[in-house]
Parts: sequence; structure tokens; C-alpha cells
Amino acid sequence: MRTLMYGMLYISIHFFRLIGWWRWRVEGWENLPPRESGGMVMAMNHVNGLDIPVIGAMLPFSYRLSWLGKAEIFEKPIPAWFYRTMHVIPINRGRRDLAALNASIDALRAGDTLLVFPEGHRSGNGVLQEGRSGAVRMAIQAGVPIVPIAITGTEHGLKGTCLRRPVLVRIGPPLYIPPSETGKYPATVMEQYTTEMMHRIAALLPAERRGPYQ
Repeated sequence: MRTLMYGMLYISIHFFRLIGWWRWRVEGWENLPPRESGGMVMAMNHVNGLDIPVIGAMLPFSYRLSWLGKAEIFEKPIPAWFYRTMHVIPINRGRRDLAALNASIDALRAGDTLLVFPEGHRSGNGVLQEGRSGAVRMAIQAGVPIVPIAITGTEHGLKGTCLRRPVLVRIGPPLYIPPSETGKYPATVMEQYTTEMMHRIAALLPAERRGPYQ
């Protein structure tokens, strides 16, 4: 069911791009880890609600996404069914949600491609905000790479896309975090990897949008 639903949305969104109306493009295909290698975290800056359909449609279909969604969107039965079918993982924002963290790790171990916004919220103006360590923690515990991705152009929203404003997705080389002998990393090391991940995302953005990661 998920493949069918995702495919219908994928084709519908791609139609407008293929006829040249939606000016979306991608750079850095070659940096995607082979799909057969297993799960991966897609760590991307967050600008607008349009980010998810853009990246979902622009990646190859075999990399179809799972992502984290605020728990409130699961409150009504029909939306909850849709999001669960699409492998969206509910998360309670504003506090550490261990259930969401564990569900994300399980999904990655099962081979999912999990989209994570390490800023934790939309920036609105496209300027990168400080990152959080959740994406790094998931990648370490699941033993998967982190693929840094930057998106620009979605700050204009759906209206901007319909007015043919360009949107660019850039994919950077994956970050592989070596396993620890003890299976644990001190907080300072986690912070270092989080900073490195954010710098990799920032390097894919224009200089004026890199925020604290110049």
C-alpha cells in the first residue's frame, strides 16, 4: 500500500516538473550511498512545509522517504492512517521523545531512508539555525551514514513554485561515523559530529544562508 500511495504522489508531483512548470533541480546525485547498502539518515535544512514533497519527489523512487511528523497530525483517524502508511513517525516536540527515537532507529535498521531536520523547526527565511544531535544519535545507534542535503527556493512556498521560482536541492558526500569500542560516545564527541554534520549542510548553501556555520 505504501509503495502504491507514494508512487501516485511521486508521479503527480513529477508531472509538473517534467512539463517544465515547476523549476526544481538536484545536484550531487553521485553522493547518494548505494540503495542496497541499507538505511541512511537524510539530514536537511528546513525552510517550508514544501520541503518534504520536494525532496520526496526529487530523490530516486528507490530512496522513498520516511520522516518524523509532529504527534498532532496523528490525532484524527484518516490523516493518522495516511501518515502511518507513508511510514511517518510521530514525535512529541519540545521534549526528548524516546519512543520516536527508538522507532526511527528501528526504521533505519530495517533499511529505511529517514529524512531528519536537525534544526528541529523551520527557519522561515532560509538561514540555517543551530543543529541538534538527534540525527547523529540515530545514525550511530543504527550504524548508518548521514547524507547532508541543502534546499533553497522553498522559502517562497507553493505559491512561489507555481510562479516558477527555482528550487535547488544539493546533496553532499555522506558522513560515516566509525563505531565506538564501548558503543557509547561522550557528549563532547556527539557535539563534534553534530557540528560537522551542520557544517556539511552549510557548505551546500549560499554563504549568506549558513548562519552560525560559516
